Amino acid sequence: MNGALIRRPAGRNVEDAVRLVDLSHPIVTGMPQWPGDRQPLQVVRLSEHASGSHESSRVAFGCHIGTHVDAPRHFLAGGGGVDDLPLESFAGPGVVVRPGGDVGPGPLAAAILDGVDLGGIDFVLLDTGWARHWGQPRYYREWPFLSAELASRLAAAGLKGVGLDTPSLDAFVGQAAHDICAAAGMVNLENLANLTALPERGFLVLALPLKLAATEASPVRAAALLDVGTIG
Repeated sequence: MNGALIRRPAGRNVEDAVRLVDLSHPIVTGMPQWPGDRQPLQVVRLSEHASGSHESSRVAFGCHIGTHVDAPRHFLAGGGGVDDLPLESFAGPGVVVRPGGDVGPGPLAAAILDGVDLGGIDFVLLDTGWARHWGQPRYYREWPFLSAELASRLAAAGLKGVGLDTPSLDAFVGQAAHDICAAAGMVNLENLANLTALPERGFLVLALPLKLAATEASPVRAAALLDVGTIG
């Protein structure tokens, strides 16, 4: 079984089981990042375990490193940042949409939502399969992204956010999808991992950002919570 089980009381002898699936890439020195970012990520060990000492570390990174969330402020002047949006903006029921086939770089058509019931859904996660290129030069060279038509359809659905397993909602040069989603007050989850481990629906998305003041984005430990019934 993929993911960790969390048990919660649901009676005297039986407990409900919830499975946590990690949707995040690890943050490590030298990890891939957006081309042109001037600050390379560094995880530095400041002290080690020894007599009179303990282990401590420091990190330096851009706010869009690895698996992260963009708040509307990223592309919308005056839009909410990660610190002033309510926590509810970063959690809610999700659905996975899989375009199917060997998805290559380029815009994803709005038709991939045909037949997908978005009633009661807060987050649409797009499993394009691009995460298989993580750590390779190809990953940040070009990728699948939202067409303006797809972004508009998502924005009109009353969602809290959209996420995908690629570097950005837009192509390397472009911002149409970001603009459309930001205007709708949506957050964007980018560089998601492990979406293949999720069912199409029946899970909650959690992607809580660091409370970085007046900031447009933050790395997250994105996860999905799946109710897998009872154990005991």
